[in-house]
Amino acid sequence: MTINVPPPATDLPQPSPDWALFLDFDGTLVEIADQPDGVEVAPELPGLLLRLHKALGGAVALVSGRGLDDIDSMLGTPKLAAAGQHGLERRDPTGRRITATIDRGALDEIVGSLRPFVADHPGTRLEPKGMTVALHYRNAPEAEGDARAIVARLMERHGAGFHVQEGKMVLEVKPKGSTKGTVVEQFLTEPPFAGRTPVFIGDDVTDEDGFRVVNRHGGLSIQVGTRLPTDATCRIASVGDLHRWLSRMADGLDGKAGA
Repeated sequence: MTINVPPPATDLPQPSPDWALFLDFDGTLVEIADQPDGVEVAPELPGLLLRLHKALGGAVALVSGRGLDDIDSMLGTPKLAAAGQHGLERRDPTGRRITATIDRGALDEIVGSLRPFVADHPGTRLEPKGMTVALHYRNAPEAEGDARAIVARLMERHGAGFHVQEGKMVLEVKPKGSTKGTVVEQFLTEPPFAGRTPVFIGDDVTDEDGFRVVNRHGGLSIQVGTRLPTDATCRIASVGDLHRWLSRMADGLDGKAGA
């Protein structure tokens, strides 16, 4: 099997005012923290996102595994289009929120089954997000095998409606049918995203669906970091490098708008 090694960040093309920008949050715009509520948002980040939103005619969307309310509370940027919980909830470019219908009874049963596991495995953490639930083992790597085993058993019962989305030291149980790729497809049917060149930037396995969609649309897929294998066509080394590149993009697009 041939492993796709993305080219270095220096090969990134010149930003264009006809781009539609889709941005993951954890590991992309902010560094991953030991606990989900422990991330630190750079003070300049909200303003940078709003500058990009203006420069790209509103064609900027956050696409995250977090819930929308969580994203908004951290960034304070409710004007931005966004998708939370891997697209199960979405705020479209007009500000309208769309929420998927899920089997909440089954989700409650899954959450209830995982709580005793977390109690018995110090360092693991359960993160119910409202429409999905994440089992984190970053602070208890020795519990990975047991975590995978209990999630697999739950899927034997609930696999018709739910599946497991793997991430960095996390197993997330979510309803089937919605991914970061499907939500990007939705955005691309709506103004101001429609007709633009899509650019998806992310770091984790959960972002691969987004990479594949923008690749099919002739867009640009950028991985933050060096995880392999990946369908990303470009790479940028770190969260800090991405901030600097986005800042240069905003400066350049502002200049073109004023020319």
